[in-house]
Amino acid sequence: MSSTSAPFGFRPSFHNSGVIRAKAYTIASGYANNIFQGDPVRLYTDGTIILATYDGARASSKAGINALGAFAGVEYIDSTGKPTVSDYWPTGITATNIVAYVYDDPEILYDVQFTNPSSGTTVQSYVGKEFDWAYTSTGGSTSTGISNAYIATAESGTGNWQITGFSRNIADALTDAYVIATVRLNESQYKASVATIAS
Repeated sequence: MSSTSAPFGFRPSFHNSGVIRAKAYTIASGYANNIFQGDPVRLYTDGTIILATYDGARASSKAGINALGAFAGVEYIDSTGKPTVSDYWPTGITATNIVAYVYDDPEILYDVQFTNPSSGTTVQSYVGKEFDWAYTSTGGSTSTGISNAYIATAESGTGNWQITGFSRNIADALTDAYVIATVRLNESQYKASVATIAS
């Protein structure tokens, strides 16, 4: 946790079984949005994955969108016939044999940066609150492939993600401007959502 914003997307951190595995899906060739490692994704009507927004465009609404899970990476054969393994899906690329990996188990917990709405005040009261995901600038890095998705503003109703606690080390404080929250996928395509916890 820190006074410096450094979002890294949704990073799987815990499962009751002790095992966290990504599952194989696919992306439509030519899909015109970067998908970075740690980005929330959902199943589209054709069975491919897209960003977890209304229409698959990063800037589109995330409210009420059920997600599949978090993107883990992709393999494909590019237009020159070269096999490629990547931490992110490059926007608009033409490819074949596309295998996209997604952490899709609705019981996985994730670590994600949470922007403290009142820096200097503890965020403990946000445990149980729900949030739609947000992102900064381009959504991630094409150098590292890592998403910059994060959570910031609690929803008055149901949100995509729900805080279950906070990930801390000895140098961290719950009053920091940017804390690492542990969250569960609340609006899941594989499991029913829960109502927000009342104040």
